[in-house]
Amino acid sequence: MTLLELMVALTITGFTMTAGYGAFASIIDHRARAESQIEAVTRAAAQRRVLAEWLGGARLTVDQDGPQFQGLDGAYETRPDDELTFLTTGATPLGAAETVVRLYIDRDSLTPERGLMAELSTRQGSVRERVEIEAHADALDLRYVTRMLGHAEWLPSWISSTVLPVGVELTLTPQPGDTLPPLLRLPITVPLGSTR
Repeated sequence: MTLLELMVALTITGFTMTAGYGAFASIIDHRARAESQIEAVTRAAAQRRVLAEWLGGARLTVDQDGPQFQGLDGAYETRPDDELTFLTTGATPLGAAETVVRLYIDRDSLTPERGLMAELSTRQGSVRERVEIEAHADALDLRYVTRMLGHAEWLPSWISSTVLPVGVELTLTPQPGDTLPPLLRLPITVPLGSTR
């Protein structure tokens, strides 16, 4: 073997190893992105499931001073800013048999939480907890479906202590220039427990 042949062989080997390391790094990078996307989808699915469980467990009480089902239609600048308060038998972090849930968007710069929030309290109000559901949500739009007039009709608000809507549709919008996972961009439509 001549020195020239040896140099060519070493150069070819170097290029091959560089290409191999580049391909390996690309595989690792793709794997990290795929894991990140899987984690985001899993988290979004869990958030949808929690909201559907809470809404699906919505109940009214026979107590005159019991919590109402109160869906308020609001706006913040040009974005929807709705709020919903209801009693649920769905499982919550409080562990109570019945929990009052208030869903709203938190934009307060003095609180550490942001976005879609749930304020949870026991029926007596003795225990309270705030839970950040989705920090990137900037708008909450709620609609309520009724069949009181014989046909389905969507309403922008619902306040009642005696009648629940047939269902609720919750739609989140991201902050300007931000993103929500695709699963959270889709409306969450839930038939209410006592109307199934």
